[in-house]
Amino acid sequence: MKYKILLLAFIFTFSSCSIFQKTQTISQNIETSINESEDLLQKFVGNYEIEVFGLPDGGDGKFSMKVSKESSGLKTIFTSEGANESFDLLGTEVEEGILYIDIYVKDYGINTSFEIYVEGNQVTGYLADMFELEGTKSD
Repeated sequence: MKYKILLLAFIFTFSSCSIFQKTQTISQNIETSINESEDLLQKFVGNYEIEVFGLPDGGDGKFSMKVSKESSGLKTIFTSEGANESFDLLGTEVEEGILYIDIYVKDYGINTSFEIYVEGNQVTGYLADMFELEGTKSD
């Protein structure tokens, strides 16, 4: 009977120690997730050369843009002349690992967005969920 009580005491002692260990691990994961979200934004910072295929005017469009990091998030500016005349930039955000650049298309009077997937220096995605795009990203 003494051995059973002693064994039960050891089990409770080891169980309570593992509870504290798991709690510490959860708080450590919160700190690392904050650092990972900052690194996620850094993945999208750079200069983009993008070509959009099959636009409504029957041709393809080439766009150059620069995405930079600010205190509030990301900011995009077009570096190609034609893009500044055709689009107004509304905002830039990252959701689920995808870069979204919201724009206003002056010729058609609509709000839409670039949906950009970045894999290393290769860029793919869509403009207005209809027109495929490809390109490169450099730092």
